[in-house]
Amino acid sequence: MSLAEITLLLFLVVDPFGNLPFVIALLRNLPTARYLKSVGREALLAFLILAAFALGGDAVLRQLHIDAASLSIAGGIILFLISLGMIFRSATRLFDDDYADDPLLVPIAVPSIAGPSAITAVIILRSREQVPLESVLVALAAVFVATLIVFAAGRPLSRRLGQRGVTALEKFMGLLLNLVAVNMILTGVRDFAATL
Repeated sequence: MSLAEITLLLFLVVDPFGNLPFVIALLRNLPTARYLKSVGREALLAFLILAAFALGGDAVLRQLHIDAASLSIAGGIILFLISLGMIFRSATRLFDDDYADDPLLVPIAVPSIAGPSAITAVIILRSREQVPLESVLVALAAVFVATLIVFAAGRPLSRRLGQRGVTALEKFMGLLLNLVAVNMILTGVRDFAATL
């Protein structure tokens, strides 16, 4: 996979536009300066978590005796279910928002940004696709810069697009993620069939 393909895949999985309504709703009571500080902190924490899985996720798979085909199918199913949630309901309802203002780590960094789908995608890139660690880290860095820009511009963007515009963008990103998920499942099934 090329660096552009890796970056696009991770961007779709992290889904900053899909998470934007959730982030805005959760941090709605914060003044602008604290809002920007919070989204920067959460994006950095999510990046560090995914980087750790890129570094050691393959070793965990080997220790648990999980092969790449199983990971690809399971990851594709997770992505598929999340994409259905993005398409047919709002991201703000994917998570319980019964949290205090300015929460640390949960639920924005994990599981909203660095959720099961993102962790699975990173591990698959390293184990099945054999993508070098440096490429995954560069792609993650690019994705999190883009995510931070989307979140930082979230309030004015949300006002400009309106609720319907943000929802439409989320559903479009969900549709793209749905296609990626189906492809991952088919690849896993094909890889498993090849071992029979």
